[in-house]
Amino acid sequence: MDSTKPIKEARYVFEVEWYDQQANILRYYRLFFYPLTNSIEMYDKKMARVFLKRIEAPELKLSDFYIGAKVTVFTRVLHVTEYGDIATSNK
Repeated sequence: MDSTKPIKEARYVFEVEWYDQQANILRYYRLFFYPLTNSIEMYDKKMARVFLKRIEAPELKLSDFYIGAKVTVFTRVLHVTEYGDIATSNK
């Protein structure tokens, strides 16, 4: 095995929404979950930019993510609305 090639880490993608009470609107994000390092990253779909850079989230686990689930990330309650890609859906 060639040790110069990086090992591809498993990544799961979820579409989530968050209700912003101050603005009284729903905000839509794409959440990436990396189970090997137990880290997350969030992408703001409307603004088309990274919202939260990859950071460890030890309180979250893969079993927390399913359609209809509510997960809390830094006091924000995110509602998982759908899978973000086919690979995540199949797993």
